Amino acid sequence: MSLGKQILKSEGMQTAVAFLAALLIKLVRRTSRFEVRRGDIAARFWTGDEPFIGATWHGQNLILPTFWHNWREMRILVSRHGDGEIVSQIMHFLGVGTIRGSGVPKGEERREKHRGKGGAGALRAMVRALGENISVGMTADLPPGPARKAGDGIVMLARLSGCPIVPVAATTRARVQLNNWDKFTINLPFSKGALVWGEPIYVPRDADPETLEDARRRVEDGLNAVSEEAERIVGRKPKTQAAGATVL
Repeated sequence: MSLGKQILKSEGMQTAVAFLAALLIKLVRRTSRFEVRRGDIAARFWTGDEPFIGATWHGQNLILPTFWHNWREMRILVSRHGDGEIVSQIMHFLGVGTIRGSGVPKGEERREKHRGKGGAGALRAMVRALGENISVGMTADLPPGPARKAGDGIVMLARLSGCPIVPVAATTRARVQLNNWDKFTINLPFSKGALVWGEPIYVPRDADPETLEDARRRVEDGLNAVSEEAERIVGRKPKTQAAGATVL
């Protein structure tokens, strides 16, 4: 084991890293101007009686917790292994609740390898939270990848709970992108930012396998669409101006 990994196993060091990371995230939010697209979708759920499942891509969601509105409680799915403890503590410092466990990978072979990592328990906990009118957030893709390939877990959650999946993406022009499987992005302060909401995706409670696969593809397409739109807003692709956009 490397020295760096040994250090990060220390509870005190994990807390310190999480605290500093939370400070950076807050600084990014406070010093960057964010353009919001389709904020009416978010407002409808924040102020209404229907909880939702916030869907993001893995490694692209660092800034998102600062947008989870305090009108409605939100809990984020965080893995029980790897860097999950640090992420859980970051969420704590940001005032966001967590559910510990792992999502459900796509495919029987990957599900078998995934057993024992808290997937079933996390799924039950998220269904309970949604039933108590508490929204939840999770990544649609799962380690070790492939990145931007939605798994089955998020559509299973939507089917069991009857709650809609809402794709959402946030990014900043100034950022550092790591060279790992999910191209993990560290947003930087004093930048132009974008927050893009997608149309809700409902999954029938009686959905058959074909309907579930169609929903999974719609989640994938929806997340790609909001992610690409966010990229264009901050100038990483040809920018298109949409009516009703706001700047925060």
